[in-house]
Amino acid sequence: TFRLAGVHEDRVLTPMAENLYRDFCSARNWEVLPGAGETLSQCCQRGFRMGVVSNFDKRLENILSQCNLRHHFEFVLTSEDAGFAKPDRRIFEKALRLGGIPPGKAAHGGGDYSREYRAARAVGMHSFLLRADGNGEEPAVPPEHILPTLNHLLALIEK
Repeated sequence: TFRLAGVHEDRVLTPMAENLYRDFCSARNWEVLPGAGETLSQCCQRGFRMGVVSNFDKRLENILSQCNLRHHFEFVLTSEDAGFAKPDRRIFEKALRLGGIPPGKAAHGGGDYSREYRAARAVGMHSFLLRADGNGEEPAVPPEHILPTLNHLLALIEK
């Protein structure tokens, strides 16, 4: 991306890349969606077993801890750890093994139609598409699979 912007010198690119990497190691550059903590707490209170499946790297564990969210999850599976990324079905299959849950009893929520909603459904999981901003609605997604906010999650998974 920087090269496309006209930055071609490694002596400039390397420190920029290192600074960006460091900046995204902490919670200060991430936003927790409204209702996330409350919804996750309610899911835990109802006995739901939860994990994270992310196309991120090893920094995610620390970021989730700093955001006071890590304790809600039994596992955090990153594409770096798994060796493959969403929409590859193997990352979802590995998450199901880690959670000890068959696909038909599992649900996945995410904001990307192809990499999350459709990919999770392809392995037999229930799936919800988060559209907190109201944009990008996909015509192939039934309205009952759309989450306008995280606060809508419990009502949908308890059906």
